[in-house]
Amino acid sequence: MEPMALTLLILSLAAATYLLRLLPMITLSRTELPAWARDWLGLVPGAVLAASLFQTLFIQDGHYALTWRNVYLLAAVPTFLVAWRTRNMIWTMLTGMVSFALLQRLIF
Repeated sequence: MEPMALTLLILSLAAATYLLRLLPMITLSRTELPAWARDWLGLVPGAVLAASLFQTLFIQDGHYALTWRNVYLLAAVPTFLVAWRTRNMIWTMLTGMVSFALLQRLIF
């Protein structure tokens, strides 16, 4: 693919993504949502995160990976504990990266 065509494709996709996020925000900022809708929308980020984490932690190569050799799952344990105890994003991310790196070196 030519560099100019690739650049235009990337810019077009970026603009489409931006508009898909901006239009609902503009529309919903002018209306008052009922309490049940606000409560329901508040649960969406956690549900998306849980679905993404489940696939990463428990499924590898299309099969359940509940073994001691699953580095992702093992690194998630101390990361979850740090997140739960500190509620600090930086410490949680650092714990996850260090745990994953150390476990990957130890197991593989």
